[in-house]
Parts: sequence; C-alpha cells; structure tokens
Amino acid sequence: MKPRGETLVLNAESLTPEGSAWLIVEMVGRPGRPVEIGADPVLIGSDEGCKVVIDDPHVSRRHAEITRTPAGIVLRDLGSRNGTLVGRIAVKEVVLSSGTEIRIGKTILRFEMGGEAGRLGRLAHEPVRDEELAGAPTSFGSAIGSSAAMRRLFALLNRLAPTELTLTLVGETGTGKDVLAHAIHAASARAAHPFVVFDCGAVAPTLIESELFGHERGAFTGAVAARQGAFERAHGGTLFLDEIGELSIDLQPKLLRALEQRKIRRVGGSQDVPFDLRVIAATNRDLETEVAQGMFRQDLFFRLSAAVLRVPPLRERPEDLPGLVERFLVEGGRPLALAPETGEVLAAYEWPGNVRELKNVIAAAGALATGPTLAPKDLMFFRQQQKPAPKSSDTLPLSDSLPLAGQSLEAVERAAIEQTLRHCGGNRTRAAKALGIAASTLYEKIKKYGLGDD
Repeated sequence: MKPRGETLVLNAESLTPEGSAWLIVEMVGRPGRPVEIGADPVLIGSDEGCKVVIDDPHVSRRHAEITRTPAGIVLRDLGSRNGTLVGRIAVKEVVLSSGTEIRIGKTILRFEMGGEAGRLGRLAHEPVRDEELAGAPTSFGSAIGSSAAMRRLFALLNRLAPTELTLTLVGETGTGKDVLAHAIHAASARAAHPFVVFDCGAVAPTLIESELFGHERGAFTGAVAARQGAFERAHGGTLFLDEIGELSIDLQPKLLRALEQRKIRRVGGSQDVPFDLRVIAATNRDLETEVAQGMFRQDLFFRLSAAVLRVPPLRERPEDLPGLVERFLVEGGRPLALAPETGEVLAAYEWPGNVRELKNVIAAAGALATGPTLAPKDLMFFRQQQKPAPKSSDTLPLSDSLPLAGQSLEAVERAAIEQTLRHCGGNRTRAAKALGIAASTLYEKIKKYGLGDD
C-alpha cells in the first residue's frame, strides 16, 4: 500500500494514441516511479488490484481508468463516490491534453507522453524561473510592458510561440489579447502564412457556421456563390478565435469536431476539406464557470486548454503606464512630455477598459493639449474615477484638473463618442469596440446626439 501524500504526475500533448505514454508516480521523499500506459487500461483506485494504488479514504476502490482509444488517450471516471476532477470540473470522460491536471481525492495527477509532445507540455506548464524572468524582454511583438507580470508573460510566449501548441489567452476586455495573438503568429514558423481573425461575438448567430466553415452556392438564401470560411482562409497559418466564450453552444460541437479531425465541411457541401493551421483562442470569460453552468462544452474547453495564459489587467501593472503613454503619444503624432502630476492621475485611475481605454484617453488628451507637456486638465476619462489620485503639491484639485467635473453625464457621453469616432477615423465598428458597447447601441447614440451624417 502506498503512503499518503503521493502525487501522480501526468502530462499529455498528443490527442493521438500512438507513442509512449507514462504515468509518473511521485511519492514524498522518494524518486518518481514511471508506470507505462500500454494497450491495457490503467486502473486507478484504492484497491490493491489497481495498477496505480492511491491510499486515500476519499478514493474509491476502482475510481478511474486511463485507456488508449482511436480518439486519443481517455480518462474515465468509474462511478466513484467523490468524483474525478479536471481543473475544478467533475468529469465522466475526457481526452487528455498537455499538462491537464487531474484530482482524485487529495491526489494530483498529470499525464506525459514521450518525445516532442512531452517537451511541449513541459514548456507550457513549467513556471518561469527567476533567472529567466531577469532576462525576459519588455516587449513581445508590438506589446510592451516592463512590469514583472508582463515580462513573465513575454517569457512564456517566447517559449510557446515557436511551437504548434493551441494557446488560449484569458483576460479582461482591452488588455491586448489580439495584439499578443498577432505577435505569437509572427514569432512562429507560420509567420509567412495567413493570420485570420474570427470574432465569435461579432458575427450574427445565423451566419457563424458559414463564416467559420464556408458555404457552397445555393446553400441558403443569398448564397449566390461558393465562399471559403475562416478555416480555409487560414490554411497554412494561424486562426485566431477571439471571444471564444461567445460561441453558441449549438456550434461548439462542430468546432470541436473540426479541431480534432483537422477538416471541415462547408455549409451545403458534401466533401470534407482538410486544413493545416494553428489555433489561438481568446476570451474575457471564466470558461470553467461557463462549463459548470452548461454554457460551454466541457470537451471543447479541454481541447483549448493545452496552454492557458492570463493577460493581466492594466490596474495590476501601473508601472507599465509611462511606456504605454509614450508609445500612444508618438503614434498620435504628439510626442509630448508627461507632467509628474499627470502620471499620478493616470496611476490613480482603475482603467476598466484597460490598454484600449488608455489609448483612447491619450489620443483625446493629445488632441486637447495646447503646450509641450501633457497636463491633468487634458485628460478626459470615459468613466468616473474609482479612487482618488495620490496627493502632490503640484496637483490641482480634481474638479480643476479634469474637465469632466461638473458636466452632465450626457455631455460626457457625447464627448466620449465624438472623440472616439474621430480617433477611429469614423469607423463605427471600431469605435463601438473601443467604447465597450454594441454597434447598434452606438448607432442609436450617434443619432441621439446628432453626430452622424444621416
């Protein structure tokens, strides 16, 4: 009987059943003991007859098993008393992927396949070492950040970008997930091939299947010609599935099937079309919670969880503000100096719209500035300050330093919309996204305030 406190470490990357696979049993105070996953199922439980025995009162006698199947290496719960958890989600059956953490009782399990797959799994889940962080760059593609959080993220992306791993970027709206996705593509072996963006939240539900998979002529009313979908257009390159959490639950099985079989079928078509591409996904939602609530399919969640990277919000890294402000001022053609008190006001703001909101605020401030220095009076925040700015002998009272104080909400809203439209060159779709509202809402407000041409 094995002592309590052991940890079973499993790493798996490949979804195919070929190749060597190992269950590494690590016990406290002892070197790890590998158990090979062969043709026979590996039974896990508290019974002495199991291949992997866990001495834990929370573990059933025959708790779970790992089996090779044509679809991949599958973990199955065998009707255990306390369940088998992957992440925080109780599962009945799941195809294992790289670095998946499994909890049985108080024991953590991982699965590892030999060769390149195991190496990629370790790349995705090994923490960034101190020496690696010390030498980490302060930029990745066009994304910049000198904070420890961003340098840690950049170090991970430098590891993972050259690989073929599916990456999922998780973070609040406006944190720059799309910028990072483009940089990952540019740093990969697929950089010379297409980078196709598919925004799952910006396409009408009735058109998503056609936009993703394409359609044949006559497939539906208005389909006057055959058309390639996002998968076909991204062949050879990278498909960026932005806001994947917005995808309809009805379409999620079709997306999963395409990702697993590496082929699609156009709407109205009868032939499968193979594709070769890498997938990067992004979401501002907690997908584990969505799975628990039945809003996101568990199997698709695990398929996208080979490497999940969190993009920190701007309020957690105020040290990145000066560099970002300088970048946005240069981009706007106004390389102004930043007054110390202006930096204090910027650092005091919560930035609910993150980097995207900062870019818009600086663009508006650059247009309002009358001297060589960006002053607090030039700042126009789209939302009310969440906390007071730090005190400074040179800082004006909030009502004097910020032009929004004392204005009506309608006046503030009108000014925000007007300046954002100007910054976006009149592009209403971009402006709506920058403001964090639906395009239809923006159209209504443009009409309300008389800002449009119609």
